[in-house]
Amino acid sequence: MKLRARLALVVLVTAVPVIAGVALLRERLQWTATEQSLADYARDRMLGGGREACEANPELFPPRPWMRPDSRMPPRGLPPGPELPLGPNVPRGVGGARGAPLGPGQEPREFSSGAALAVEVRTELWAYRPDFTSHNREAPSFPTEIRTALEGGADHASAEWFVPTHDGIAVGVRMPWDEGPCAWVLVRRTQVDPPGAQRGLLLGTAVLLAVLLAAVMFTAGPVVERIRRLTRQVRESAAARYANPADVSGADEITELAEAFNTAASEVRGNLDAIESREQALRSFVENTTHDVMVPLTVLQGHLTAIRRRTESGESVDRTSVLEALQEAHYMASLIHNLSAVARLEQDHVSIDRSRVDLVALVERAVARHAPIAKARGISLEHAVPPEPLATRGDVTLLEQAVSNLIHNAVRYVELGGHVAVVLARDGGRFSLRILDDGPGIPEELRSRVFERAFRSDAARSRHPGGLGLGLSIALDVARRHGFELELRSPEDGGAEFELCGDASA
Repeated sequence: MKLRARLALVVLVTAVPVIAGVALLRERLQWTATEQSLADYARDRMLGGGREACEANPELFPPRPWMRPDSRMPPRGLPPGPELPLGPNVPRGVGGARGAPLGPGQEPREFSSGAALAVEVRTELWAYRPDFTSHNREAPSFPTEIRTALEGGADHASAEWFVPTHDGIAVGVRMPWDEGPCAWVLVRRTQVDPPGAQRGLLLGTAVLLAVLLAAVMFTAGPVVERIRRLTRQVRESAAARYANPADVSGADEITELAEAFNTAASEVRGNLDAIESREQALRSFVENTTHDVMVPLTVLQGHLTAIRRRTESGESVDRTSVLEALQEAHYMASLIHNLSAVARLEQDHVSIDRSRVDLVALVERAVARHAPIAKARGISLEHAVPPEPLATRGDVTLLEQAVSNLIHNAVRYVELGGHVAVVLARDGGRFSLRILDDGPGIPEELRSRVFERAFRSDAARSRHPGGLGLGLSIALDVARRHGFELELRSPEDGGAEFELCGDASA
């Protein structure tokens, strides 16, 4: 259901009971006013000579005729005239004219005065003994509901009086005296709405509802328009992958809704960017893995095929073939680890763990991982660590991969029969990890580029044509993310030296 229709329905559902309640309250107030007015009317007439007339001739009280038509209908709830017809003379009507007496059994009649239609209002007054019976045979039975209230101590009470043509009110009144034929008085009066009163009430109700609906529609118009504008902006933003924020203006709930949408859209956009980044990293990882692993894998398959053929023919296995196969397997393992690290580091919001890392254990694991290939190539891989514990804060997986890349780089490119040393030491509140080799070293003009991704020297390319040159770039990236320093030096006696330094922790 649309907002305007919902508001209109709410107005109708709310206004109808309210109008009905007001109408009922008006009826009740009119009833109370009429009851009090007729009670005062009865007391005034009885105290003004009515008691004497009643006690003198109770069988004929009140004397006939006791009804008269008024020249014009008085306001509902008020007595029809200033005097009650207690004697043979009929008093003046409200309009000042005398009314003609009515005979027994004669019904009230309607008559017109000028252009207005008037309705006769009939008022009756009857007297009763203390036991609620009357000397007058024409007197009606005293209403039980009123009698119960008066016997309970009320000064006056009322009840509905039903006549063939109109409804009325009957009021029982306690007199100041407790005995005699007029201890109780019953006043009855017809209740007649003015001509067109119901039509006027319905018309007023319709006008009130129309005004309320118009006010709601007028008030809801700008709100509905803002909601529609916000809806269009949300759809346009969604079509643009939430790159366009919604317009924020005003200081109401719709403004808060727009601000909440912009906040949510920003988070969604960030999540989309992160997902795209991860997908791109995954695609890059798969592409690089497929390309780089296929070359050493093909070479490894060739070595293993040659070894199988020699074994099947009964020939001895060539040590060189086994060594080369082992090198290619080692290279593929290192390559896959590096590609995994690259995929993780290329994420926009990579989380760096800051847990305690035991550097002594880390170095020993990295050296042990490369020891078999170094031994197979006749390379001496030695390491030295301090006797006391030495630790730092960081991501153990990334740090171990960086150290492993540095050791792998030295073992891979040093000459056969060469030496590689890994030295971990404490320097005050910092640690120093040095990887040294006695290989050919790195030319001066290439030192500034060795940490670039995909850069490989001509010597490295001629020795190992496969690969992207990721090892040193990953090591530098990991060092910078941890706040460490990684430097390349050229010792005087040749070779290369990489030093990783950072803060130590307890």
